[in-house]
Amino acid sequence: MTEAGRQQDDSVEALLEVVVLSADELSGFAKVDPATADEPVAIGGRPTEAEQQEISYEEFGAAYVRRVLHKDRILTMVNELLGPEIRLGPIGAGPGRRAATVSAIGTFRQCKGEEIPGDLLSYRVFLPISVVFDVDLRVDKHRFTADVVVPIILTVHTIAPLRVRIDITVPADDEVALTLQSDTRRGAVLQKLAGLESELRRFLVKVVRTELAKPYVRRATDFDMAALIDDAWPGIAAVILPRGPEDRLG
Repeated sequence: MTEAGRQQDDSVEALLEVVVLSADELSGFAKVDPATADEPVAIGGRPTEAEQQEISYEEFGAAYVRRVLHKDRILTMVNELLGPEIRLGPIGAGPGRRAATVSAIGTFRQCKGEEIPGDLLSYRVFLPISVVFDVDLRVDKHRFTADVVVPIILTVHTIAPLRVRIDITVPADDEVALTLQSDTRRGAVLQKLAGLESELRRFLVKVVRTELAKPYVRRATDFDMAALIDDAWPGIAAVILPRGPEDRLG
């Protein structure tokens, strides 16, 4: 299945989860006794009409966005978007970007995150990456390994008429946690003398920013909800509408 197909399937699943009654609920419609036909009847264990609290369209919209884009779904989306690894380089590093060239291969691990309190729905997501850096100093080469955590912030915006845009804020260099190791003594000395960690933090932020600016990420973070609902409607209708005469009985 193509990436676009998977994204559409995920969107359909999310919409169905929010707007469609489960099969258990649908099977739980209570039969009405004519003697009590005017009384509210609980359906499938849900509150009766008298017990339900009506909310405004604005409150419904806010609750809907938070329900669809809850933390676990955002973390899953980030994990699936980034894939197993990133590669970048070689690019210049050091004074004048001429002292050395750096290449990197990073392997993503499962990200973690937390909601940030505020008027807008926002999440702080921590990207753990195992990185192998190859540093070419012109006269010799060194390999370093690093455990890295890159904190990014995702903020959900609602755009007229029915678009959702998720802005991604990449951190400053000094916000990246990096533990660097070298498997050679000379590399360890170089690491201390050359201030290599700050240079690699800068390099890694560039890698992440480049990856998050790619078209496939923009497609997943800026989408038209009306179009998604239109695409998902046949599946929704198959659940909520009668399938035949037998569904109209009772």
